[in-house]
Amino acid sequence: MLTLDELASDWLEPESEALFSLPAIVNFHGMAQAAWGLTGVQNWICPPTGMATPTALLYVREPGDGRIRRMPREGVSYRWKAYEIERRGHGVATTTRMPAGRAALVQRVRFERAGTYFLVFLGLPRVWRFDDYWNLPPEDVPMFNVGRSARGFVLDDSKTFGRAEFVLGGTHRVYDDLQAWLDGEAPVERGKVGVAELRAAAGDEFVWQAVQGCEELLPPHVESGWASGRAHWERTWQAAFEPGNDEFSGHLPELEGELARLYAMGVLTLLQTRRFLPEPSARAAIATGGQCVWSEPERRPAAGSRGRRTAYVALGPEGGMTTSFLWELMFQAPLLARLDPDVLRAQLEALMRVDLHRHWGLETVSGRGAGMEYGVNAGAFLSCVADYVRISGDRAWALAHLDHLRACARPALSDFGRCQNILECVSTYEHRIASFNALDVQGLRFLAELCGEAQLARQAERLAREVLELYSDGPFACLQPDGSRRVVRTILDFVYVGRALLHDLEPRVRAGMLEFFERELKTADWCYALSPRDPDALTRSLPGFQTFRADHQATGSYDGWPALAASVLLRFGRRRQALDWLARIQELSREGPFGQAHFIHADGRARKASFYNGNCYFGAAGCAFATTLLEDLAQG
Repeated sequence: MLTLDELASDWLEPESEALFSLPAIVNFHGMAQAAWGLTGVQNWICPPTGMATPTALLYVREPGDGRIRRMPREGVSYRWKAYEIERRGHGVATTTRMPAGRAALVQRVRFERAGTYFLVFLGLPRVWRFDDYWNLPPEDVPMFNVGRSARGFVLDDSKTFGRAEFVLGGTHRVYDDLQAWLDGEAPVERGKVGVAELRAAAGDEFVWQAVQGCEELLPPHVESGWASGRAHWERTWQAAFEPGNDEFSGHLPELEGELARLYAMGVLTLLQTRRFLPEPSARAAIATGGQCVWSEPERRPAAGSRGRRTAYVALGPEGGMTTSFLWELMFQAPLLARLDPDVLRAQLEALMRVDLHRHWGLETVSGRGAGMEYGVNAGAFLSCVADYVRISGDRAWALAHLDHLRACARPALSDFGRCQNILECVSTYEHRIASFNALDVQGLRFLAELCGEAQLARQAERLAREVLELYSDGPFACLQPDGSRRVVRTILDFVYVGRALLHDLEPRVRAGMLEFFERELKTADWCYALSPRDPDALTRSLPGFQTFRADHQATGSYDGWPALAASVLLRFGRRRQALDWLARIQELSREGPFGQAHFIHADGRARKASFYNGNCYFGAAGCAFATTLLEDLAQG
């Protein structure tokens, strides 16, 4: 199996922050993301606390006029590894890690040129109620929350017990704000920024470390914390493929060959979503959502494995960092049923306790429902259960929850409501759509096989015929409440109809679907989620944020769609075509793990989408490439 170092990204030198997905790392307890530049860290989230604001920003005193300026942020190169983020440029090199088992950071900073440098610390470490929608802790509010300690700086939060301590060498001073420091004002006892002055000779290395939480926590020992950041990841990576390991309740097979990197990166993408959930404490119960402070009620574990509360989430670190989206769990389930079936089963049980008519998923720390209802919920849940049963063989568990499973059955052509409950950013894709109804056919057939009930099978056959009546010479139509048909040229119908109704499709329908995919969706190394020829491409019916979203609009694709599209190609017998395409997609993994989406640029090439396209660095759906290689390659 490829090593973590062999799976590192290439050195990437972005031209602008707006088009670059800033790298991030996890240690399973939390995550942290590089801020734009050489040293900064942002979205350092370790529930129950989080700091979203960029901190540890690097400045330099100009040797000529003595003025202090921010170190240039352009011309910086980045390299991601599962256990660290490396950056270099302008005579400075940094490496950032998260020690194992701690809500902590360690960063090494090496200066190739002598000079006087400054690290500026600011931000708000807050105990946050993570089941708020998108659950991202707020950026800094105007608090005088920075003070000096014997070892550096302490940042705290007057509304909760959140605190963070930064430990480093140099001279430490606190100022009212950033401008007060730059203007030469006198330092103060408590302010908004802490400034550490570092006088470096050429080749000097400085180390800073930090810890956050809501208790009186001490930073880890530098060397042991630094080494553990790599060691625990390497141990986890080896365990994922080792029968009888003590990290997971199962294991995955190894896969060699020309697409070994794509498979390994799919697995690594899944592991980025693994979280060890914090135990509740009295201080952690005082949480906030903006200006409101309250005590959290008693929490219910979302999932567990061998005495440790574990869950797999959907996204991060820009949002959704403790949320299990049911739709993303569909992509995770086939791998988790092999790698960690105990946790998958517990997570499915936790979802049963959530009202999926009101929420799209589960906030894993509290066990509460998160977000609004999504149309995919019923079909997605049955898909997850079907994958668990198919791979684990645990039919008894499914039969014990049969009432809940039956409640997810949809025997008629269903209206899934407005676009907000489906893709959000495609304003025309709504009501009776082919994709989710095809999932309902799949769910009915699973239940028919599980229960041995012929009526469910007959309902599935009837619904399959109704879905196929929506076919419109390549793409599919959405049936509107007034009986009209609206053709939407989306990839959803291609992947879900192609997979769920594989044996119901006539040759002419398969051929038309393939021709549409090749002509309007597929690119050399990626695909469009929505055809640029669709009337709603770059929609003006929704706010600008939705217009350019790379996951579902006509600017790129959610990372799960190409994986499922390749699955369809293999199931349709287009093996050579699928393998050639996957080989080109594999090269995209040299940017790092799969995330929420890839954006297709003017040169036709796809690149990892940035948060300015509405996308997160981590995203679960790309793990489906590993499933496609495991399950479909032999069938293509």
